[in-house]
Amino acid sequence: MEKHNAASDLRLTVRELSNVYEELSLLYKLSGLFSTLNVNEICENLVNEAINTVGVKTAAVLFLNEETQALYTKAHRGDWDEDRIVDGGIEVIADVLENSKPIAFCKLENVEHQDSLHGLQSVLLCPLAGKGKTLGLMILADKSSENEFYSNDVKLLKVITTQAAMAIENAFLYQEIEDLLLGTIKSFVKALETTTQWTAGHTERVTMYAQGIAAEMGLDEKKMERLRICSLLHDIGKIAVPRDILNKKGQLDSEEWKEIKKHPALGVTILSGLKSFDDILDGIKYHHEYWDGTKGLFGLRGEDIPLMARILAVADAFDAMTSDRPYRSRKKIGETLNEIVGLADRQFDPTVVEAFQKWINRQHPAFLL
Repeated sequence: MEKHNAASDLRLTVRELSNVYEELSLLYKLSGLFSTLNVNEICENLVNEAINTVGVKTAAVLFLNEETQALYTKAHRGDWDEDRIVDGGIEVIADVLENSKPIAFCKLENVEHQDSLHGLQSVLLCPLAGKGKTLGLMILADKSSENEFYSNDVKLLKVITTQAAMAIENAFLYQEIEDLLLGTIKSFVKALETTTQWTAGHTERVTMYAQGIAAEMGLDEKKMERLRICSLLHDIGKIAVPRDILNKKGQLDSEEWKEIKKHPALGVTILSGLKSFDDILDGIKYHHEYWDGTKGLFGLRGEDIPLMARILAVADAFDAMTSDRPYRSRKKIGETLNEIVGLADRQFDPTVVEAFQKWINRQHPAFLL
């Protein structure tokens, strides 16, 4: 009898230790999966990890809109349809959100208001509980091997969602701080532009052209967003250029041009040390380089020039040429476009020029009148 009890105790201890080991291994793995500050990536990783760890066919992450209290799908895999969720109105989901505790069901026909989850089997709902508030919830359904969820499934999902919620909150906080920082810097740029009629609106237009080029070239959402920020800040270094040079009504002499040409490097100096902008510094620094390497400030050529900088070079030149300056009138858009096309493979990356030409031609007649 004692031997039987000892064996039983040993099996229980081994099982408990195995569960602890599995949980610790999962925590270690999650530390890498959720290290990004991109909310979309965190949610995609959360869905994939939940499917692999718990063993389900369907998973979705839903966020809660604080103002409307409506739920919306942020990421999903499997047989999922957002219309199955009636804006957080079904009783079971409301219960999860209110009490911030997971709930599992094996037979949905026993769940009141189950129409919103029609077609899903063996459902497990787990809140995304942040610090002091619930961010949303995760729904797992259709277990791959069995028809019901066990306590260890719930425990593992709680581990995953807890880590994910912390990462999501950190990402939100990071985004708020970055937006505040970017807004502050943009206000300085705006103040700089308002000191002279010649550069008013330049930053916004360059950003629009650069985004058009990037879209035409098929850059992904993340790269387009970083390019947008780079475009908004590409002339930040002009804050350190003497105002009398920026506002001079006549042609600049050689010494004044030397001062103007310092602005890319000055921009890097201003933004260096701000981790949020590390990946855009080269775009700012090299946006006046020539494709063929014959001119420019740093002697780079061809694809040694970062893509951000190559895109900005075209966008910046186009806006400068189609804007009035104290020493010349603006050029017509069609004339400017022809000139830029003629400079492809010399001053500008021909691939970027081709993308810009296609994009701007589609804007007709808004741009080509």
